Amino acid sequence: MTIVLSLKSVRKEFAGEGVLKNINLDVAEHEFLAILGSSGSGKTTLLRIISGFDSPDGGQVEIAGRTVFGDGKSVSAEERKVGFVPQDAALFPHLSVAQNIAFGLSKHTASERTERVTELLTLIDMVGFEDRMPHQLSGGQRHRVALARALAPKPALILLDEPFSSLDAELRVRLREDVKRVISKTGTTAILVTHDQEEALSMTSRVAILREGEFAQIGNPSEIYQAPADVEMATFLGDSVIINGVIENGKVVTDLGLLTALNKVADGATGRVAIRPENFYLQPNPKGEGEVVGRQYFGHDALVEVKLPTLVIQARANGPFAPEIGMKVTVWVRGQVNFYTD
Repeated sequence: MTIVLSLKSVRKEFAGEGVLKNINLDVAEHEFLAILGSSGSGKTTLLRIISGFDSPDGGQVEIAGRTVFGDGKSVSAEERKVGFVPQDAALFPHLSVAQNIAFGLSKHTASERTERVTELLTLIDMVGFEDRMPHQLSGGQRHRVALARALAPKPALILLDEPFSSLDAELRVRLREDVKRVISKTGTTAILVTHDQEEALSMTSRVAILREGEFAQIGNPSEIYQAPADVEMATFLGDSVIINGVIENGKVVTDLGLLTALNKVADGATGRVAIRPENFYLQPNPKGEGEVVGRQYFGHDALVEVKLPTLVIQARANGPFAPEIGMKVTVWVRGQVNFYTD
């Protein structure tokens, strides 16, 4: 396996405060990785360090087998063979679409530039737009051109800095699919930096969660979502119902009954379990202990709030068949749960 990006003990401080603390990460060739974190987690600083726009206070950065920071070296951003797609696309307003895409190809012949631009226009489905100016494009088109411009020199690595944050919801979903398709088709190694959990889980093959300057968990999207490292991670990655529990005879005793933990924990341990709303099953039952007290209908599904004798839960149900407010239900938990000791 070829490693395209390697970060070793990278750290960064601002005003004496550690923004990045001992960051270690390897990204393999053709991998699409998401660095996911809330505001202030350090993700933008890490992106700037990888791209060469900023320098760490310690550690080593290697790109395509070459040390670009560390061992007394500090390679400039333009020499790192890294493509960059910023939040706002940032096309050159005085250059046409074709000229924007060809901007990083100055060392190529005119025929090579034309061939590469045509290839990328085809890839982003914008053939015929080569003479348009940036102000004549839609928001989605500008972002696709920015992606093509970053890909044009065939970089070893491409970085996407929250490229969908300024777009409306419908366009954001369409553009995600476009970017995912282009990255996959070109086989480019890519890193997406985002605060959007849905974006990270749906677009990439691996997710690294940055929390307070450190990686709290790294894994594929299914692992990250189904087995969060701790309670804070469970709530950060989506809706979760958190309830207390204690281990007895290998089972978790909770207010929802006996549950089975994914992880092995010794009897007597106390802690909390995290249950995703979609792991609840609501069975209409006039004698059920639960009462539906809230219902958010989304069409394809509904988020149903159920009041039980000792707690209130939120369950995700099939939209057309979700129980109505006032109905009595029996609540079941499907599958195993994650148990976190105190």
